Formats: sequence, structure tokens, C-alpha cells
Amino acid sequence: MAHSKRRADDAEAVPAAIAAAVLDWARATPTRRDVLVAFSGGRDSSVLLHALHAALADSKEWRLAAHHVHHGLSDRADAWAEHCRSMCVNLGVPLSIDRVRVDTRDTRGIEAAARAVRHASLAQAAGDTHLIALAHHARDQAETVLLQLLRGAGPQGLAAMAYGSDHYRVRPLLAVPAAAIAAYATRHALSWVEDESNQDPRFERNRLRHVVWPALIASFPSAERTLARSAKLQSDAARLLANLAAIDLAACSSGVAHGTAAQAPVLVPRLLMLSPERQANALRLWLAENHMGPVGAATLCDWLRQMRTSRATQTLRWSVGGDGASVIVYRDQLQRAWPHDAWPSVPWRGEPSMRLGTSAGNVQFERVAAGCGAGIRAPRLGEHWHIRRRNAGDRIAVSERSGHVSFKNVMQHAGVPPWQRAMWPLLICDNEVVAIAGIAIASAFTVYPRTSQDVAWRVQWKPAWHNALQP
Repeated sequence: MAHSKRRADDAEAVPAAIAAAVLDWARATPTRRDVLVAFSGGRDSSVLLHALHAALADSKEWRLAAHHVHHGLSDRADAWAEHCRSMCVNLGVPLSIDRVRVDTRDTRGIEAAARAVRHASLAQAAGDTHLIALAHHARDQAETVLLQLLRGAGPQGLAAMAYGSDHYRVRPLLAVPAAAIAAYATRHALSWVEDESNQDPRFERNRLRHVVWPALIASFPSAERTLARSAKLQSDAARLLANLAAIDLAACSSGVAHGTAAQAPVLVPRLLMLSPERQANALRLWLAENHMGPVGAATLCDWLRQMRTSRATQTLRWSVGGDGASVIVYRDQLQRAWPHDAWPSVPWRGEPSMRLGTSAGNVQFERVAAGCGAGIRAPRLGEHWHIRRRNAGDRIAVSERSGHVSFKNVMQHAGVPPWQRAMWPLLICDNEVVAIAGIAIASAFTVYPRTSQDVAWRVQWKPAWHNALQP
């Protein structure tokens, strides 16, 4: 009798967690009332879908749907999709099924490749309106903590999975024990599919789950609960470290031209005034804010050593990730250098905005209002205007007194780093440099509009990577 009562109490943990989660969602995302369950057809996602349906069935505010990703990696994949369809029909829950292709030769491994495809499919199905509900529970969280610990992760990795994360993904069962999930499935006589890959010892999580975990739980019965609690403590510690890093980056920042303060170039002398631990902590946040992959502790330590021992006039450059991006130290400023693709010359016929190739961004022309300074005069009949990249020997006459000045000297004076100059747009009239976008205008083409009838332009370059830095 006591055993039966305990199982009943276990089962009650699921609807209690769902009810609490729905209240949290209503407060945190007041404009979202659509929930999309990531539905594999397995036990955990079946419990999540069933419990959410029970909680939201009578609600006039919330709408529930399910999404199944058909990976095609198993001979039983069609049967799994049909099982999901049958359960959703019985519950009256709309279901979408996406047949995807997983690259089995992906260098990250088939598990990571399938996960990336699955996340992309869910994000597309959810769009801008749905919360994405995932069925991870406390045992999953405990396993993740152990795996991260064995990989040598710091607080951010040991924080494991978040209850609510970016892209509106939520995990309402994350604090619910695996035993409660099983009890709920038994109470409601749920059926589910079993993925044979969950028994495959090639995958490290399966080895942990089937070999290590039984011995661990036999010696430490509360391991699931205590490891999940550790994840919460590590999450708190990671948040505090991120807050400290943001404070340090603000103090070391050279100013914000685009994006956020944490994305701005970093003044190296100020960074090196911090303790080594805070230097590395600040750099980790800077890399994340600039959408660059994580860098190991040994690599960060080597970067900081090179910064301490190099001369102020020396340029340092380190490649990060596989997208061709680099971290560069130039004139004692640490900044990101984005990869550049060549773009062809394009004619200008007065358009307010022009795209440069496929990845270089846009050139924008703004009308200069009367009394608001200098601009470029309007093209005249018979002139040929176009936009191109620099050529060897390019010079611009910024004033009658100085005469023609080399492109290099103008860019050095403006503080534009060398790796950006080859891609910088120049506005050309016939064979004369009219303007270097956002930097200088040739004196012969400069006008000062006095009335609303006077036409004058300013030209600016909006590189494609500026959009990537927007929050």
C-alpha cells in the first residue's frame, strides 16, 4: 500500500510542474500563447504532451500543437511518425511532421548532426509565435552535469540545461525526477516508442546511462536530485561571472559603434590591468557576444600571454571557429575581423541603397539637409559614377591645400585597420575618387546645400557583419 501511494505521489509531480510552468510562461512571455511540443513519440515527450493537453485543454488563451522530426535514421522511423500521429489524433492536438536529412558524415558526429537538424526544424515550425516545449527531466539534467564535468567544463557548462532558454525553448519537467515521469506514464496507461539508438554504446550518454548510472545511484541514491541542484548553483555562478565580465568589458571598451557594449573593441592595456582570472572571464563573454565559438582555457591563457609580451605596434591575429573569423590585436585594441568576400564594381545612378555582392553589405546614400554641412554633389549629364573596391595607387584630393593623398594615409588617419581597407567601398566619377564611404569626400565634389532645392549626398557603408551583431 505504501509503495502504491508513493507511486501516486510521484505521478502528481508532473501536473504540478506543468501548472507552475504555465504560470511562469504567462508572466515571462505575455504575448505568446502557443506551445509547440517537440514530440519524438518516446516516453518523456509523450508524458509532456499528455500533461500539457490535460492542463490546457479547457483554456481559451493557450493553444497546443506538436511537431515530430522524422530523421530517417532508423528502419522504424515511419512507424514512430505514425504512432505520433495516432496519439495526437486521440488527444485532438495538431501535429506537424518534418522529414529531414541528417548528414551521417558530419565531422561533429551523427548525434550532434541530428540534434542540429532537429533544432532547426523545431525553430522553423515554431516561428515567432510558439514556445518550444522540450521533455528533459531531472535525470537528463544529472547526466548532463556528469558529462560536462568529465569534459572539464566550467560553471557555464556545469549549469547544464536551462529551465527556459533562448529562442523561447522551455523545459517544464526539468526538475521532475525520472521516477515521476515513469509513474505518470503508468497511471495514464500511455504507450510510446523505443528508439534502439538509446541502447547503442557508441554514444557517450548511453554508456553513462547504462553502465555508470546504475552503480552511481546504488551508492548515492540521491544523486539525481543533488546533481540537478548543483546545476542550479552553477547556473547562478555562471550568471554572476557573466555580470562581472560585462562590468569589466564596459571598463575596457573603446566605445560602441555597432551592437552592444560587450561587442566593442577592447583596450588591451585596460584588460591587462585585471587579474588573470577576470581577463579570461571577460574574453569569454566578448567572444560569445561577437558570435564566436568557445575557446579553451589553454588557448585563452596563450592569447593573454602574447598580449602581455608583444609590442604596442605589433599586430596579433588568431583564427576562431570555422567561418573564417579572426580575433586581432591592432594598435592595442582587441577586435573581431570578419571574413571578406570580393565584390564587383557596380554603377550608381542615384539609388539610395545598393547591395555589394552577396556578403559585403550595403552602401547607403543619405540626402544632406540645407545648412547641415558638406555632401557630395549630384551626378552631371555624361558622367559615369560607380562604386568599387580600392585599386593600387588610389588617391583622393580632400582639400585644395593638401592635394591628392593616398588611400592608405587617409585610412590610417581615420583609424581603419588594414584588414578592412581592401573591402572598403570607394565612389568613383569617371576615373576620379569622389569619396571613401563614411571617411572622406574629394574637395572638387563637395557642396554645401543652402536651400531645399540643393542636392547633396553622404555615402555610408553598412557591412554585412554589422547585422550579425544586432541583438
